[in-house]
Amino acid sequence: MQLHEIQKSCKELLSRVKYPRVGTIIGLQEELGKLAEVVMDVEIYGKPFDKSRLEKNCSEVFFSFVDLCNSYDVELDKISNHRIKEMRKKIEKWEKEHGESLQDKRDKFD
Repeated sequence: MQLHEIQKSCKELLSRVKYPRVGTIIGLQEELGKLAEVVMDVEIYGKPFDKSRLEKNCSEVFFSFVDLCNSYDVELDKISNHRIKEMRKKIEKWEKEHGESLQDKRDKFD
């Protein structure tokens, strides 16, 4: 499914529930907090990794993000393609500047 199709499906699903646009950012923050809790449980508190729990929370963050974009008429296909083009320009520089230190951090933390 393409991003514009996901946005359309989300909009259709929520069309009967009308709440202020500000609710979309508050909802996204709420879902990000839940996702952070999942990561903290593993990385900070040493609990076993539960991929299904992470996936569930990622999907909730994604859906909330799509809802936020819909509320402000942001086209995800358009901004995603634009961002990818920007990243292509920066990635070589980032790799040279940070590649080695990031590898060290991955070795240490992952």
